[in-house]
Amino acid sequence: MKNTVKLSILLLVSITLGACMGEVKEKLKKAKQGVSNVTTIAEKAQEAQEDIEKLKDVTPLTNEELKEWLPQSVEGLERSGFKVGAAGYANVASIEGTYSLKGQDQKFKVSVIDGAGQAGSMIIAGLGMAAKMDMEQEDENKHTKSVTVGDVRAQQTFHKKRNETALQFVVDNRFGVMVNGVKMNPEKTWKFVEELNLNNLGQ
Repeated sequence: MKNTVKLSILLLVSITLGACMGEVKEKLKKAKQGVSNVTTIAEKAQEAQEDIEKLKDVTPLTNEELKEWLPQSVEGLERSGFKVGAAGYANVASIEGTYSLKGQDQKFKVSVIDGAGQAGSMIIAGLGMAAKMDMEQEDENKHTKSVTVGDVRAQQTFHKKRNETALQFVVDNRFGVMVNGVKMNPEKTWKFVEELNLNNLGQ
């Protein structure tokens, strides 16, 4: 009887110690991840500051230059409207183009913000930092993750139920690009992005 009790006590102690050690290991793992995340954020913040310094004295594109860049059609969809200087930020050059085709559900919208100048450089630094972060999140409604397509690092969100894709990224460390593809999966949306000739911005 005494041996049975001793054995039970030893077993209980072993289980308790094992559980405690498991908990300690898990906390150490999370702490290491936390340190890694903080280090990554600090590095991205430093890169963002460097981008601001490079852009703040650059002259932004004019409305006419942005309009000249915006294509008339993309992947068979015709341009149905555009706005320049309507990004909602003072002294920031921007353009927005919408594309659709009568009788089709697919729609495409692209917004470009020029990060040149004092105000624009701060906006672009924030956009660039968000796009560079390594993250992924998914539920029954949407899937958001960081992706690299070609030489572009972007934050991609796919709304599953309505088949809609949103992209956010920076081109040439200067131009902030936000894209929305209605009735388009990510692969289709990226095909539209390829047709935009974003590398011609600023040339």
